[in-house]
Amino acid sequence: MKRLFLIFAVLGCSFLFAGCDKDHDDDFEEVIIYPFTALGIPYGHLPPPGECKIWIPGLPPGQQGPPQSCESAMFHAPLGAWVIARANNWYEIHVISDTRPPVVVETRYYALP
Repeated sequence: MKRLFLIFAVLGCSFLFAGCDKDHDDDFEEVIIYPFTALGIPYGHLPPPGECKIWIPGLPPGQQGPPQSCESAMFHAPLGAWVIARANNWYEIHVISDTRPPVVVETRYYALP
């Protein structure tokens, strides 16, 4: 009887811990950090740390709006715009959907100059 109990105990523990050694690296996509020069935005027009900027592709740099809070920028970003945020060692570019604001369809990362 003890042997039967031991078998059930071992089987029960194996079911309990099944999958614990799963490799979780498959849950994340590879992050690509592009060089700053690929961004195509003059450095002086990027937001300072802690702020964001709405960037409308095709509009000249001098006609882009001023930096603002990131919450405000995400809320007010028009269709197809980019919301630029400065992280520690890169800029994050949140690409807003062309059809559904404020849905972010892509996030790109660019290294600091």
